[in-house]
Amino acid sequence: MTEEQALDIIRRLASAKNKKELQKLIGQYIGACDDVFFRVLSDTVEQMRARGDEMNARKLKEMGDMMARLRFLI
Repeated sequence: MTEEQALDIIRRLASAKNKKELQKLIGQYIGACDDVFFRVLSDTVEQMRARGDEMNARKLKEMGDMMARLRFLI
């Protein structure tokens, strides 16, 4: 996965309208999420924190933690 692909997936996940849509998107992309994805996700969380957007950073980190657990179960 490229960094651009990872950012695209992160944007899609972050823009999910509700929990059901988020779960559907996670199911769609979880198989493709690799080290690049998780590194870009971590970098994005840190950038949000640096801008003072702690609430969205926390949401994104929690989503990433859940995805990491799921990914390594597959």
